[in-house]
Amino acid sequence: MIVETKKGKLPVRYGMNALAHFGDLTGKTMNVVMSTMGELGDMKLSELLAFIYAGFVDGARFAKVECKVESIEEVGDMMDEDSDLATKMFEAFGGDSEEPKGESKKK
Repeated sequence: MIVETKKGKLPVRYGMNALAHFGDLTGKTMNVVMSTMGELGDMKLSELLAFIYAGFVDGARFAKVECKVESIEEVGDMMDEDSDLATKMFEAFGGDSEEPKGESKKK
């Protein structure tokens, strides 16, 4: 999925690699990461920033492009400039957007 940000259109993906990266960033185990994903509203702010950052990192990796978001702190700065960024990222996590044209889901 592509998310419109102040830095431009950036790829976002929340696959297993993003969840693993989120776990590494926050020190959470797999069981806690998986249960946290069901309770996104109960995250600490630092976890929210790590969650968004992991989505940008995995999106860039999967799209085979350089990640334009360099740090968790940069995510915080982006959120200061765009109060809707968290909502956009939760929509990406939930898969509420269409697949980019020309790409199909693998079966």
